[in-house]
Amino acid sequence: MNSNSVGEFREGEIDGKPYFIYTLLSQKDISSSSDLPLFLCPFLRSNVKNLKPYDEEVDADHSFPLVVSPQFPSGHPQPEYLLQSNSCKLPLLPLFWCNNKQTSDSEFICPACVSDDQHGTSYYFCVTCGDIFHKECVGSPLELKHPSLPSLSLQLYSHPVSFSSTDLRCFCCQMLIFGMSYYCPSYNLFLHLICAFKPIPIVIDHLKRHPHPLTFFPKQASLACDVCSVINELFPTYVCLRCIYVVHQDCIYFPYVIKISRHHHRISFTSSLPSGKWSCGVCRQKIDNDCGAYSCNKCDDYFVHSRCAVRRDLWDGEELEGVPEEPELVVEPFERIADGIILHFSHVHHLQLETSTQVYDGNKLCQGCVFPIYEGSYYSCMDNCDFILHEACANAPCKKHHALNAYPLTLKVVTDEYDKGRGHFICDACKRQSCGFIYENRKSWGFRLDLRCASVSEPFGYEGHEHPLFLALKPEEEKSAECHICQQSKEKSSYCRKLNCIECDFVICFKCATLPYKARYQHDKHFLTFYQAKEANDHSEWCDVCERKIADSRKKGFYSCDDCCTTLHIDCLLGESMYLKPGHTVKYIAKSSYYLHIVRNNTLSRPYCCGCGQRCPHKVVFQESNLAYCDVSCYERQLINK
Repeated sequence: MNSNSVGEFREGEIDGKPYFIYTLLSQKDISSSSDLPLFLCPFLRSNVKNLKPYDEEVDADHSFPLVVSPQFPSGHPQPEYLLQSNSCKLPLLPLFWCNNKQTSDSEFICPACVSDDQHGTSYYFCVTCGDIFHKECVGSPLELKHPSLPSLSLQLYSHPVSFSSTDLRCFCCQMLIFGMSYYCPSYNLFLHLICAFKPIPIVIDHLKRHPHPLTFFPKQASLACDVCSVINELFPTYVCLRCIYVVHQDCIYFPYVIKISRHHHRISFTSSLPSGKWSCGVCRQKIDNDCGAYSCNKCDDYFVHSRCAVRRDLWDGEELEGVPEEPELVVEPFERIADGIILHFSHVHHLQLETSTQVYDGNKLCQGCVFPIYEGSYYSCMDNCDFILHEACANAPCKKHHALNAYPLTLKVVTDEYDKGRGHFICDACKRQSCGFIYENRKSWGFRLDLRCASVSEPFGYEGHEHPLFLALKPEEEKSAECHICQQSKEKSSYCRKLNCIECDFVICFKCATLPYKARYQHDKHFLTFYQAKEANDHSEWCDVCERKIADSRKKGFYSCDDCCTTLHIDCLLGESMYLKPGHTVKYIAKSSYYLHIVRNNTLSRPYCCGCGQRCPHKVVFQESNLAYCDVSCYERQLINK
């Protein structure tokens, strides 16, 4: 045993069943001795950072290893870190030590593991900072040997709140890392304190999954799980030697009937697949016919890997076995008044169906997607109030299931009062600001989609690529994948969702995929076609609006007319804030709240921006107190300079 350890996993019983239970070394003496164990406050331990060098890889994200043992130092002199501390110098006091009382969720969150989990019945209280901690979190050793990972050494680390924004998750529960956790640099593996100290069942009886008892088997490196088909030596594993059956601990409790966002029917677990070559309906990779997977009873050829099916971004967590399937009510977005005349829920007047003419009018914007009417049919207000909707946008359903989110989305109109007066939103797929129509579900962390991103489905046909595209990248792959158009990846603070080709390495983000492949320009009678920046040598070298080079590294793509040689950057044609509508007022919050009014940039002389000092080049201008700004960043720039 490590000399710095204050506890270990020992065999014990819970409700008459065998477990490995983490036990403080002095636990057996607590009830019969007045010499109670003395522990330091976890806050004090987290504040001591300079006793040994940081780990180079993790320090870049401001995470650091703890270097102070949990025991309160005895004897004299006291260590320097305790003498220099301004707070938490006293040992912690035990709570609920004899009465085994459990706390309620509403009154307790352990600051060390940042969890309200009622783990155990013993807690500690710091009289200095006033916080209550789990007993196991207080006694967490600097190094932990875990029964599920017998060959690894887990080191205790502390992570600031900013570190959790990197989206690192616990290996066990897949929840975000906050506060203190255990870390293994060799495998880049993180483990929440609450997960690290949970009792581990030695034998599991789960007749629904397997008819015989399953025994804990930690030392396996090459056995495929019969439920998920994954080989991973780090997953806690159980076996039935009688049946030669292998299953990961979490796979034992996988649901049997679920609904995922990637398919319109329910899917159910099956222990094996019919003969044939099948691919997963989520990641599009091959499925092992001899292992478990999910299948659709209504579609003969739809199967999903077990682990893909239970991903948090695809499944809402509801087990539907035994739950009757009811038909979903379809709510129409409009009332049909007569042939070609409707009353849409977003507008008070009747709308009439019309067909666009050859004369392009860039001022006619669809109120749903905030794009001009290039061609095709659209609805316009019969009372001449400039309200227009593409026919497709008018038909957008009031309720929608989308592949990017596990919950149903509701269609809403964004007004100046939307979201506490902000008057706009940021799409979770393309990260563009918009004040057009929105699909949202506030239960799912406020998930929001604009109309163009909401229209993307699998397979997606992108005119700039010869193969169909899918949402086949795993979450960790998607963040690091680079869009072939704009070359953006996880290095950006707000990365876009991405589609990829399963026949080649083509990847495109939603921001680029939802750009119109063909668009109109007021000074050209033809359609302009979208090209990648690397194709600029075959076309005009200069943008007709900003008069800069098309190959400008800041502009990842351009539009060009092959008949007239008209060439424009994306932002110069569509506008940098292409989804923000003229006439709206939007609120932003920096050091304080400020409101900007959006107006068309269609005067004879383009206004000077009070932020960058240049003439505003885009289709809209942001105004405050009669001062003009190219965009929000220009306004914030002048705030900094004040």
